[in-house]
Amino acid sequence: MYYYGQNGGIPPQAPPPYYYPPQDYVSPDEKKKIRRNYNAIGLVLLALYVLINIICIAGYAVYEAAGNDIRYDENGSAIMDFWYVLMSGGFPAISAIIVFIFYCAITRYDPKELFNTSRMNAGELVRCIFIVLFFQQISLICSMFIMSALGSNGLEVMGMDYVIEHDPKTYAVDVMISIIIAPIGEELIYRGIVLRQAAKISGRFAIFFSAVIFGLMHGNPYQMILGFLIGIPLAMITLKTGSIIPSIICHMVNNAVVSIASIVEYFDETAASVISIVCIPVFFIIGIIVLLVSFTKGSIKFPPYTEHHKKRTLPILITSWSMIVITIIYIYDIITSIGPIEETMTI
Repeated sequence: MYYYGQNGGIPPQAPPPYYYPPQDYVSPDEKKKIRRNYNAIGLVLLALYVLINIICIAGYAVYEAAGNDIRYDENGSAIMDFWYVLMSGGFPAISAIIVFIFYCAITRYDPKELFNTSRMNAGELVRCIFIVLFFQQISLICSMFIMSALGSNGLEVMGMDYVIEHDPKTYAVDVMISIIIAPIGEELIYRGIVLRQAAKISGRFAIFFSAVIFGLMHGNPYQMILGFLIGIPLAMITLKTGSIIPSIICHMVNNAVVSIASIVEYFDETAASVISIVCIPVFFIIGIIVLLVSFTKGSIKFPPYTEHHKKRTLPILITSWSMIVITIIYIYDIITSIGPIEETMTI
């Protein structure tokens, strides 16, 4: 296991000696360096959040100015047309890529190491894919319980009741964004920057920290659970291989499985429903088997978390102003995504 992004990797027993000193005592100067590291992460996330909102607001304004408006089907579900799908999915992904490019330019970071293939392993990749798909099913089950709990109190997660316009062009752009563009953009930010920066301090902390942030940024409780759960194996395989290529592939497969039903729905709605139902037990069972075998063989190991790491992670993280601000924003978005159940609209 290696901390990636450290000139080829270093043993997991200690953080980089040239970055932070090995002693347990945290000097004021060291605290400042670590806090700057967390602030850098927070600033990247804030920049991404602001850019997404600016681009999306501008896009929606142009969309409405062109005389477009949201339509609803006979069941009251919002119909997402080509331009709306492009804005809601494509703009955030493109924003992530733009922020990553600016980050590399400002910090003079060479992203080539993020695409290193020397430590990639096909078996490791397949195992991670099935673990990701297992957590995907766990998140679906959790979402059902949340939906039931909210519904019993007259609440729902708003903006989730929509359908894709039955048009080849709209379906094609939705699939392209979901399976290709979004995974690349999100992995560049959350494993390429957030995880890499946090791993300079502690590998284990970086895994869960990046997973939490990845979950919170989705802005609603359903995707928050999914983002957090799959964020753990995505971070682990990234640290182990020293590359974001495996996490991009796993992320693409995760989104592809979610999109399969949508693709099939274009041709046969009944078949799409069957596929959605079948995927849950199949990937759940395979995932459990893979996890049990992996733990038995010792293939899944977390980096150590010593007193050295404890004093340099959460205690200093909570003093980072940018991380506090972006975390509050993320939590606010999740809370405000929940509202009273609205009456359905029809056309």
